[in-house]
Amino acid sequence: MPRLKLFFHDACFDGTASAALFSAFYRAREPGALIEPVGMQHSTGDPFAGVAMDADDHACVDFRYTSRPELRWWFDHHATAFQPATLRDDFERRRTDAMAFDPRAPSCAGLVTRVLAERQGWSAPPHLVELARWADVIDAAAFASAADACSLATPAQQLALWLGAVRDPAAVARYIAELARDGLDHVARAPWVRAVLDPAIARREHDRERWAALGRRVAGGNVLFDLLDDDLPAPGFSAYDLFPDCTYTITLGRTARTLKIGVGWNPWGPHPRTHDLGSLCEQLGGGGHASVGGVTLASNEEHRARNVAAALVAMLAT
Repeated sequence: MPRLKLFFHDACFDGTASAALFSAFYRAREPGALIEPVGMQHSTGDPFAGVAMDADDHACVDFRYTSRPELRWWFDHHATAFQPATLRDDFERRRTDAMAFDPRAPSCAGLVTRVLAERQGWSAPPHLVELARWADVIDAAAFASAADACSLATPAQQLALWLGAVRDPAAVARYIAELARDGLDHVARAPWVRAVLDPAIARREHDRERWAALGRRVAGGNVLFDLLDDDLPAPGFSAYDLFPDCTYTITLGRTARTLKIGVGWNPWGPHPRTHDLGSLCEQLGGGGHASVGGVTLASNEEHRARNVAAALVAMLAT
């Protein structure tokens, strides 16, 4: 039985959806394959440095490109996928039907679904077509309003919350496997998911109160959330529901292993986007899309994280 290492953007609805879609394709191609999902975090320098590629096959979805020769499958839609920029030349030289890059794609999951159908003749089953549709909506913030965006009315939106609350890589690997097999509705009802999800839903109002209290107006009509000293998840779309007149938000927060500085544009706000946020974050060691970006640092780099946030505040004030 072949063993596949599947690298994906960790703690991300699109990243895990892309991993689930690719897992389903790979198992259809290689029945009985052993698939080992590996969550990846953006970081300064090469995030693949020191990462073992010791399986029979290797794939990466919704994450930066690497020139490692072991990598055979790669799909991404981030404009900042090539860091340093010279990696784009390497990609163009070695590009095959097993690799795809499209920064215009609303989600990587949608890109995976389309490319595997066109090049490999694999048609995703209906439950995974629905998964890719939701990845398009969530990753592109294609909601009618901020209130709709932070609603928990659908299984997809509930599972996006679960991904922000779970701290166990083994649980995320199980989530990807069951999502590939059974789809959103089934996984959202699973007792082992509800054990984390229900408390996260129950504390949502408390979290909203804390976000409202901690959100600080900064230059340019923007809002800064410094959550490094609070046990709070990032506010996500709720930031725009709580501060509807803001243009950009900058958030400092913790995960189980890292510090994250996220920046986003309010697509429902009164002002147009005037900055490419992924490009700004790339200058600071991160990356992302035009409307949302981030920088990931080590868990002990609080001072540096606040300096990165201050730099983003200054950049966005102009």
